[in-house]
Amino acid sequence: MGFWHTGYADFHAPTGLEDYVFSPPPPVRFVCEHCAETFEDFEELRRHRFEQHPVRQPGLWLRGRAVGAIRQIITMPIQAGDVRLQDVSRCLINGEAVSFKKIAQRLSEMRNECLQLRLENDDASTVFELDFQIADERHLKGVEKAFLDLAGEKQLTAEAVGRFSRSCEEFSTARLYWDGICLYLYGVMAKERSPDSGLHQTQYVEHFLRAEDELRGFDRRLARSVRALIAFHFNRFDEAELLAPEGALRHAASAFSGLLQGLPWHFDAAFLPSPGGVVENLLTDQDTLQILSDASHGVVELKARAAELVAHQQNATKGGYDQMKRSLLAAEALAACEDDASHTQARKLARELAGKPDTHVWAETILERLERT
Repeated sequence: MGFWHTGYADFHAPTGLEDYVFSPPPPVRFVCEHCAETFEDFEELRRHRFEQHPVRQPGLWLRGRAVGAIRQIITMPIQAGDVRLQDVSRCLINGEAVSFKKIAQRLSEMRNECLQLRLENDDASTVFELDFQIADERHLKGVEKAFLDLAGEKQLTAEAVGRFSRSCEEFSTARLYWDGICLYLYGVMAKERSPDSGLHQTQYVEHFLRAEDELRGFDRRLARSVRALIAFHFNRFDEAELLAPEGALRHAASAFSGLLQGLPWHFDAAFLPSPGGVVENLLTDQDTLQILSDASHGVVELKARAAELVAHQQNATKGGYDQMKRSLLAAEALAACEDDASHTQARKLARELAGKPDTHVWAETILERLERT
């Protein structure tokens, strides 16, 4: 649309705008707020700030573990030495400023409450949500007594786990403790395809992981035993060895861990195949019991049972966590045999695991050993 013509220009002299030559404005320069260096492109400024002036977020460590952005559930009392801060100049608990010296004291006083901890420095701030659910010692012992009653039945059923759960309801402060045990037991039933579990077989993985997460904060033998069995199942052998009490599980975890580091299998039967008493037997699923039994043998015994171990390996769930342990045992047994057919089978099993990060050292070691025979 043109300008509305008023006739004004017909009676006035030119203002001189006709001689004006337009020139573009100077380019925008992006200035670093830290050092005043300028950049033509915002991405260059962003890269400069990231590389030359990285922002250090305030950090919180509890018992040696970094606390993340998600809500942290704390089930054990905090001690003064458990708390570590990094790059912090100011602390606030529920909006109230607290000195560094009093942070650990304030956290150690918490029992059953949630709080928001805000840590700040000159460049950034981080908010942590801490949910304290400290269980009463009497309640912890009550849960363990109820579990011993369950173990005494020597039968794992959905009805028995339900009774255990109901008997623990009075131990309210230890809810995470008994709930984690229930999750694990339901997971065991799903893994073993128990007809009354009400779960699909594959759902045991989710139950194991949830149980592990809920029991992580309890430094009790029962909780550690469950976590050790879960770690062993998921082939985290170093962790299983660290958590397990003295017995078959710890020795088997140590032996498998050695294999993955390229060490030979132990040459003598080093331990009894049974994981322990009725408590351990109730906690341990049938597949793991069989693996512990097989792993209790030295090389001579493995060689004598090579055909049986190969059958166990072939019957294991394809791609399942137990298949790796079965393959390691079968390959070690076959490699100890003197015939070419067994060595060919051992090489095949080793090559199947050679490309995986956890087992490539073992695979290379056994293939080199077989080359020398």
